[in-house]
Amino acid sequence: MQKITLQDGRTVEFLAATPADAEGIIQLYKKVYKGKYTLREVADPSLIAKKADDPSYFWTLAHCDGCIIGSVIFAIDPVNKFGKCYAAVVLGEFRGQDVMRYMVLQGLNRLTVRTRTCDVVYATTRTMSVAPQVVLEHLDFYPMGIFPNVRKVESFETHGLEVFFRKDSIHLRRPHPTLVPEVVDFYRIAMDVLGIDEEPTEVELPKADPRRMGEQIRFTINRDENHVLELFDSYQNHDLMDKVFFPFVEPNLLFVSEDKKAEIFVDFNDSDGNGTIVAYHIQNDDRRRVLMWFCDAAAQFGMRYIEMLVSAFRPDHQRQAIDARFLPCAYFPAMRMADDGRRDDYLIFSRSFESLDFMDLHLVDTNRRFLDAFMKCWYEMLVRCQPDFDEEWRLG
Repeated sequence: MQKITLQDGRTVEFLAATPADAEGIIQLYKKVYKGKYTLREVADPSLIAKKADDPSYFWTLAHCDGCIIGSVIFAIDPVNKFGKCYAAVVLGEFRGQDVMRYMVLQGLNRLTVRTRTCDVVYATTRTMSVAPQVVLEHLDFYPMGIFPNVRKVESFETHGLEVFFRKDSIHLRRPHPTLVPEVVDFYRIAMDVLGIDEEPTEVELPKADPRRMGEQIRFTINRDENHVLELFDSYQNHDLMDKVFFPFVEPNLLFVSEDKKAEIFVDFNDSDGNGTIVAYHIQNDDRRRVLMWFCDAAAQFGMRYIEMLVSAFRPDHQRQAIDARFLPCAYFPAMRMADDGRRDDYLIFSRSFESLDFMDLHLVDTNRRFLDAFMKCWYEMLVRCQPDFDEEWRLG
């Protein structure tokens, strides 16, 4: 147990969360976000109890005068030696007094210094002010990208990606990824941040017209969360899933094409319309067309934002994602542990079904560079999607 003394003499204790803390945790997030926070695991008592007892989570609470005044969760993927720091919050009156820094530092020390539980830990930060980004960067997190309009609390928010590397773990990274031209700017910014002088293998692949969706693929949607999870686990156990990677997320929807040749597992947050492609099993030869019609079905269902991970060593998948109107927004070095012990880079792609809004945005300099790279790709996609002068406006 760690303690700090505040400027007014009060003591803050940092303790592991227990199931008995559920009500205090719920009230903390309600006070800070006025009931508008969208993560289920800090609002559902059963989920709080489950994660507090789960060894794959390290949940730290800050206590002062008998009340919970701060919280941060670390999720752990021991296979990939990979961690996620999220849901970090401190009551307003305690901000600026190192409470958040000590909570995060306690988790990092446990997972990356005292043990080698994690080689890499990431967090996402709100960008309503630069403070969350600065706090993490003072703890040696590196900015690695943005998620445009990813969440909605009061309004649509853009979040930043911050990544912490355990000492010497970046040397486990597999060098020289294979990239399509549109994502190279993101790679160069990431390498510049890390001080790595390295060139990627850049490849040009045939482009598909992003205006043409091809013959329609209709999807049905399975909303039975228990059945979706059972099927997801069964596919994983029998190695039937395409090699997709999205840690710490479980699907609650399954999109299935009418011909049964495409199954896409999705995590969907209906409170803000955020979606994540967790995994898929696609037997259709035209993967881009599947993604295009899936996005059409997802938007009609109510999804307003969708993201997916793509390996930095799969330029064919990068090309398909871009031609399906997904845009690169972040570059994650050394994200996943491969079978040979090296760590592979990944790209995060996103597609928004809403008009982008960057008016209330405060970014550190590096994240502004990532925003510039994203907007460059957005503009290029806008130009590609314009009709030719000699063709009909509506394209099949």
